[in-house]
Amino acid sequence: MQHLIKAFASRTAFQRPFAMSTTSTDVIVVGAGIAGLIAAYNLTRAGKSVHVIEARNRIGGRAWSDDSLGFPVELGCMAIHGYVEGNPVRQYSSALGLNTKLLPNARGTLLTADGPLDKAVAGRLSSNLSAAMARLSSIASDSDALPKETSVADVLLAPSSPLYEGLLEEDRAMATSLARSLEIGWGISLEATSAYYAGWASGIAFAGSDGVVVGGYGKFAEALKTAAEQTGKGTFTLSAPVEKISQRDDGVHVLSQNGSTYHAQTALSTIPLGALKTLPGDFFEPSLPTRRQKAISRTSVGALEKLCLSYDSLWWDPDAGPFNLLTENAVILAIPLSTDPATLHVLLPHSALNLSGEDVHAMLAKAIAPGQTVPKPKKIFGSNWKTDPLAYGATSSPTMVGQDRTPLDFAEAARPVWNGLLGFAGEATEMNHRGSVPGAILSGQREAERILNLLNRRTDG
Repeated sequence: MQHLIKAFASRTAFQRPFAMSTTSTDVIVVGAGIAGLIAAYNLTRAGKSVHVIEARNRIGGRAWSDDSLGFPVELGCMAIHGYVEGNPVRQYSSALGLNTKLLPNARGTLLTADGPLDKAVAGRLSSNLSAAMARLSSIASDSDALPKETSVADVLLAPSSPLYEGLLEEDRAMATSLARSLEIGWGISLEATSAYYAGWASGIAFAGSDGVVVGGYGKFAEALKTAAEQTGKGTFTLSAPVEKISQRDDGVHVLSQNGSTYHAQTALSTIPLGALKTLPGDFFEPSLPTRRQKAISRTSVGALEKLCLSYDSLWWDPDAGPFNLLTENAVILAIPLSTDPATLHVLLPHSALNLSGEDVHAMLAKAIAPGQTVPKPKKIFGSNWKTDPLAYGATSSPTMVGQDRTPLDFAEAARPVWNGLLGFAGEATEMNHRGSVPGAILSGQREAERILNLLNRRTDG
């Protein structure tokens, strides 16, 4: 395993824009999310000096664990998907001395607004969705016969779809609702998602079993930072939003909004896609190539928020979760996290973001315990990635419907510029692992290897 990270440090206090430090580093990493931390970890362990500059007052980016209840509540990335199938989180966790564990494969409970669904009906709905997804994959693999403007909804929700096979008329709406559970991970609607590229990364992306980092992804991020600092090569500066990244004769300069300028031979941007889309045209100097700008504009960022509901007493069957609540426009997923204090971890897809925490509690109480009086939550908190100016969304979404859109846009987003002096990492730069922690890890690792080779060639030359 390669090793990548270096951190932003406050080396010299700069009093005016573009005042240069008397010292410089090999690499500046912009962003202390998982991709940036992985890059710094590997680069510092390879002997390169790295300075990581982070806009937030914490590291981790969209890996954010809240410990206020005495155990981690993940407000960003959650599980290790593909736990036994090779997810690199396990390898890095082991190297960092962290524990991970496999989660049990719980089927959970399907709910309607009025209570738990009949098990026979729930089983039929689930098997139908699996059959419909298999048909979608088959159609997409023969994509020459599929117009590029075809959406997943056009195939999955078609009247002849296996989704509705053998169902009574009154059950068809629930089948449609269950199909929208796909939107939880995708972050966009079935109608907006391209069927032409459905299953693009099947067999490559990590999937199957699930696990967790014991103590949360926050510990994973902290361990990466500590490991980089312990090499003596990694430094970090927090609360330093970047204003400009420029190519200069002596390398790359990064100007922060506090007026400090940092210099390095090379730089790596891990700015999330949602934030990248909003940057002014002169943020990069020289500006990004037109082809890159067009690729960025064609990609999309999905919406998914995490909500925590904590109670004084337990009011649900702890063995019945997770709970999948079917609504007209969305599936709300509620995962029991703890019995003491009784805590539900709720995933709110893009079409349910108008709901308040109190709304969600009321809906879940009616559906899980119909006719019963349940306690109100004593604490409600959650994420707000969609409006967070450092994210503007959860993760990149699958390729959207559109003639010019393609998964290759994510590959384009990964290409370095300025003769290799400025690289890009983050989940949205990994074509086969977009929208995932492995995507962030593999991109950071990829760029660390590339930068290391570049710096070594310069030294050898």
